[in-house]
Amino acid sequence: MQRQELSIAAQLHLLIVEDVKADVDLMILALESAQIAFTYDIAKSQSECQHLLQTQTYNAILADYRLPQFTAYQVLQILQASGHEIPLILVTGSLGEEAAVDCIKAGMTDYVMKERLFRLPVVLKRSLQEFELRRQQQQAAAHTQLQAQQQAIINHIVHAMRETLVLDEVLQITADMLHQALGLSRCLISQPNSQAQMGVYHISAATRERERLLGHECSLYPFYKDKLLQGEMVIVRDMDENVPMAVRDAAGECNIRALIIAPLLYRQSFLGGIILHQCDRERDWTEQEISLVRAISDQCAIAIHQVQLFSQVQQQLHRQQTLNQISQALNSILDPDFILQEIVRLTGECFDVDRLLIFSVDTDLVQILKEWRANERIYSMLNLQFPKSEWVDLIDPDSDFYCRRYFHAPDYSQLPLTRIRQMQVEQASTRSVLSVPIFIRDRLFGGLSLQTTNTYRTFTHEEIYLLQQIADQAAIALYNAQSYERLEELVQQRTQELEAEKLVSETANRAKSEFLSNISHELRTPLTGILGFSGVLMEQIFGSLNAKQKQYIECIHTSGKHLLDLINDLLDLTKIEAGKEELTPETLSIEDIAQACLSLFQERCRQRGLEFHLAIAPEAITCTADRRRLNQILVNLLSNALKFTDTGSITLRIEQTSQQILFSVIDTGIGIAIEDCEEIFQPFHQVDSGLNRKYEGTGLGLALSRRLAQLHGGDITVRSELGHGSCFTLCLPGSREQGAEKES
Repeated sequence: MQRQELSIAAQLHLLIVEDVKADVDLMILALESAQIAFTYDIAKSQSECQHLLQTQTYNAILADYRLPQFTAYQVLQILQASGHEIPLILVTGSLGEEAAVDCIKAGMTDYVMKERLFRLPVVLKRSLQEFELRRQQQQAAAHTQLQAQQQAIINHIVHAMRETLVLDEVLQITADMLHQALGLSRCLISQPNSQAQMGVYHISAATRERERLLGHECSLYPFYKDKLLQGEMVIVRDMDENVPMAVRDAAGECNIRALIIAPLLYRQSFLGGIILHQCDRERDWTEQEISLVRAISDQCAIAIHQVQLFSQVQQQLHRQQTLNQISQALNSILDPDFILQEIVRLTGECFDVDRLLIFSVDTDLVQILKEWRANERIYSMLNLQFPKSEWVDLIDPDSDFYCRRYFHAPDYSQLPLTRIRQMQVEQASTRSVLSVPIFIRDRLFGGLSLQTTNTYRTFTHEEIYLLQQIADQAAIALYNAQSYERLEELVQQRTQELEAEKLVSETANRAKSEFLSNISHELRTPLTGILGFSGVLMEQIFGSLNAKQKQYIECIHTSGKHLLDLINDLLDLTKIEAGKEELTPETLSIEDIAQACLSLFQERCRQRGLEFHLAIAPEAITCTADRRRLNQILVNLLSNALKFTDTGSITLRIEQTSQQILFSVIDTGIGIAIEDCEEIFQPFHQVDSGLNRKYEGTGLGLALSRRLAQLHGGDITVRSELGHGSCFTLCLPGSREQGAEKES
């Protein structure tokens, strides 16, 4: 104590780097009020500062952060370049505390905010003491053995701290080793409890009456609170008349004759204190011992902070894992009743409470829907109903339950007791309650309620936030389940409607097919007679016909054949749509099919002044198809090409790919508009459909051809441009033998 006072007993010579006179005056006033004897020089520029440090010797520098054309960082550089080892204290009002701490990390000794200049004398004293201690340590380099021993103790404690992240183990190891290293009567470590009181939770194992002292409040802390909060150590060598009577009385209760209290301070955060008791004698604490305690307290504060950070990270990780587990479980279920049961189970286990309830809220009643209890001895509230009017938080839109989205009562019995609350306290043994609402699409469904029945509990902000997140996940899961139920009802209803429509459609199709089949057969009978008699008349077996009669007979015969083609096409379509058409596939020679088409259409093309080309790829040898239906498709395609081509040529090109046989009919006719390329495959559809159309036809040929191609497992495609001809391609699957040949 005397040693520390001696360090500033002589008059100090200070360098104040500040350009505002009012701020200089305030600093001087703060130092004078603390009865510090000093002289000073003022530097307002970087050059002045550099000159003064080169020509004068100072005990400390007090510098503002921002000055004209330079900052405290330049002052630090000038000081370091000058070789002087003196404190540089930052006195600033425009810099946040975090930035000030960064300045300290850069090499500045300490900082004081201008609005708290009353701390300047303390900070100055502490800084001077730290530098004096540093000089003393440098001067004591000769005592290497003692220093090595002290360093070994520190290393041992630090190593022990790093070996475990269990805070109780860290603090107990520290107390035990300090007790042994310094020969103490007691070493205690105190920490603030939830009521901000300093409780003693760790005492060296060698301490007498250890069990009696554990858990008690530190009786000396209130007397030195302000000093400890500022990071200063309390050092008492003996309980003489210089020590306040209240302190002597408190110390006398524990037989304390000398003590040290070292604050555990980390970045302005007070974490507790290390308390050393000497009960058998007064003790002149040496600088080495004080330095050792200070060093260990700093390391201990860092260790406590790291353990707290690790604990926070672990808690956050556990909460996130719990939330993910609950979300995963809820989102994999579409049964609302099961969802509610899983919520209470998973949430109750997560929060380790005694009872968890899910309640619903309707117009008049609050009903307990689901319940989880830690054991069967806890009173059950399942299926109970209460009038909504007795739940103030549920009817008041300004309550915490609505506005802050939670209701928290660490002591439920302290609330105004309604009839329902009294029942909960007396009959259900409710001690503490945390409830959060469940809103589904901005409508209050009900809520989650955590309850304790054996102890009182104050839930943390993190626990409240986690419960709110669980409630949000529950709302989503319940909404999805309700939506799924409604969707299932709609699907079931629509399925029934579709089945009814399907029956109606099948009946209509069956009736249509039967009608077309019957009427087509009925039409064939008279047509046979018409075609037969007109054919006989055309042969003029029973006498010659004049030109007019011959013309009429030929017209009757042509019209009959056209009508017969129409009836045949109708019958084919009817059979295909009714699923009664059966193919007889066989392996066919492509050369034979092509020659049949050539013999049928080459002469007809020549009569129309058109060229007919046949192109067969060398690899196209055979195909598998129904001979009659394949011929029918190709004849339809070639007939259409012939019908709509006035000049140019018609080409039948046959190609073989790895998967298909391609029959392409290419013409140079009138072409088809792009928008009509799919419509032409519809029954009875013709591009030229007016009453005065130029090209005759039934409109069934292409429709029938595509249906037949699809029965073969293929299709018909078209590429065309109006005025530039068309290309119709029949695509049929290649035979297995062809595929094998291709692969080989």
